[in-house]
Amino acid sequence: MFAMMKDLPGALFLLLCSFQLVAAFAWDGMNGRASMGSLIAGLSQIEAKGPSASGSWSKYLDIQDPDKISNLTIVSAAGKRQSPLFYINQEQLYLLVNETTVYPVNVQNSTAYHDLPMQLVLGDKRDGITTGKWFWKTTQLYYELPGGKSNDGLYFKCLTESGWFNVFMSNVGVMPPHGCSYMSLHSFIRDTKKR
Repeated sequence: MFAMMKDLPGALFLLLCSFQLVAAFAWDGMNGRASMGSLIAGLSQIEAKGPSASGSWSKYLDIQDPDKISNLTIVSAAGKRQSPLFYINQEQLYLLVNETTVYPVNVQNSTAYHDLPMQLVLGDKRDGITTGKWFWKTTQLYYELPGGKSNDGLYFKCLTESGWFNVFMSNVGVMPPHGCSYMSLHSFIRDTKKR
């Protein structure tokens, strides 16, 4: 019995080493995820199409000021910075900043300072009009309020008093106000498989 106890520390050491070898071999050869896009279904850039997005370069939904939470705008792909990635989860549109930071795209009531009733604004939490839902119809992005009132996939790029072009929408058909033009928003590389 005492001889067995003398070898117990050695036996435990060998047992622990064998677990480490098994764990190493189990993970050996498995590929890590190359990007966040491989972890989040539907993650992609959102491209603008229409009169607001004419020209030789593609135009993308982006943050007005990349260094802080701000309004959303449309930016040319000619810039050096890669356009941000968006995805929809539980009917909410989100912007992926990095592996640890995700911001919701909020719909704010903008009637106090603009002819169009709703503006897209990035936030650190859900805010503004929270009863609506975001969804894709094929490649096109839609927003719908309760009762079926939808923006019909139409958005407006409008020049604001700040000198920036921001993104607005309406749930009723309207002509573009002065300083605004129509556009639609699309995701052409989104993973559409059900998971």
